[in-house]
Amino acid sequence: MRFLRWVQESSLRFDGSAYRTMLRNDAYWFSRLGVYIERADNTARILDVKYHVLREFTAGQFKIRSTGQDFYREDIAASVHATEASMDQAARLIRGARRVALVGVGASFGIAAVAMDILFTLGKQALPIETEQTASFAFSPPVAGLALLAISHSGETRFPIQVAERAREAGLQSIGITNEPASELARAVDILLPTQAVEPPRGSYAIAPRICQLAVLDQLFSRASG
Repeated sequence: MRFLRWVQESSLRFDGSAYRTMLRNDAYWFSRLGVYIERADNTARILDVKYHVLREFTAGQFKIRSTGQDFYREDIAASVHATEASMDQAARLIRGARRVALVGVGASFGIAAVAMDILFTLGKQALPIETEQTASFAFSPPVAGLALLAISHSGETRFPIQVAERAREAGLQSIGITNEPASELARAVDILLPTQAVEPPRGSYAIAPRICQLAVLDQLFSRASG
């Protein structure tokens, strides 16, 4: 236990020192990239939880659907269908952008980290926005070729909304992924990709919304790379 506490404290000291003192150059962004790749990897591992495992954790509280399909299949299909009307427009925006800023809070930022990794493979520069400072940096002129991807399940998380509003003020186009099409985030973005995650009454450890967000991102980047 003492060793684990030492590892935790040493890691936090290193990360805090590097984040506060390093110049914002290639070395800094390379170190941050490693952080986000690790977060993306661990997020993907969490999202790999299967239905039978959830049943074990919840003593059978999750009931088997009468269709016998995978637990999330209906939500994924509904989300992909709901985004069809605006998917091509969103894909064109991503395809034409040289840089993509990404914002999300909590688990949604984990999804943004996955998106960032994919954007790098598409030859796009990804800019994660975690603070007001990074938002100011991302939206400083010149902003040509920059687009914003904002992710929030509820659509009411303040920070992504504020970033989307700042992007609009800077003259940038933005894409929003949210489960609530009438939310404040949905009104703040230019292109809405609505998910259709329906969580059971007792919840699903926030897995269903993340899987639907990933399914939408998969469709978005597949079209953007075509």
